[in-house]
Amino acid sequence: MSISDSSHRIGIRLGAAVAVSLTAVALTAGCSSSKSSKAAGTTPPVATTTVTTGAAAATTSSSGTVDGGASPSTAGSSSESAKPTTVGAGGPHDCSADMLSLSIAPLREPINHVMISAKNTSQLPCHLNQYPELRITPDQNSIITPLDTSKPAQPTILLSPGATAYAGVMTNAADGSGKNGKNVPSLTLTLESSSPDGGGVGRPTTVAMPASADYIDSSAFVTYWQSDLQTAASS
Repeated sequence: MSISDSSHRIGIRLGAAVAVSLTAVALTAGCSSSKSSKAAGTTPPVATTTVTTGAAAATTSSSGTVDGGASPSTAGSSSESAKPTTVGAGGPHDCSADMLSLSIAPLREPINHVMISAKNTSQLPCHLNQYPELRITPDQNSIITPLDTSKPAQPTILLSPGATAYAGVMTNAADGSGKNGKNVPSLTLTLESSSPDGGGVGRPTTVAMPASADYIDSSAFVTYWQSDLQTAASS
């Protein structure tokens, strides 16, 4: 074989090898491009989902309600707690005993005094008039004397729901000047009416006296209803 034939054959083999190498590079580049295109195609939907979720969250207000509608739990609690108060025609009426929690407690000062408390336990305001009519026995005609000097300029208290009015009672004279004294386990209390015709409001109510201060004699008196305990105690 001549030198020229050998050179020719070597050239053909080198050309074939180069062609194979170029083909492999092209295939590798094509695969890489295809993978990049697929990755790029999956990314946008993820970004869109994230943005949509964020936009939806932004419509929730700081109070926990959604714009244009109320939270069910909030709306439910509001309707449960709403209790309308009505007083009927003519405004608030006189307090009756069933609207009040009545109690009598002893006072340290002044001595020989107890305090009547009347708390409005109803959901309606009512008028508490003048003074409590107090009797030692239910069938007694006379009442414990009301103290005229304790009469306020307006002897009617508008007692709101939950509010308390007070009336002080001196049970016996400290100097012993009172007569016919005795221990009284309870007093019969009747509420005054605002009617010009007078008379009590509802049936008389029995209120227990404190055992430590149940001695009453003829010098006893009761103050007019007062809005605060201190005024009732010092009257």
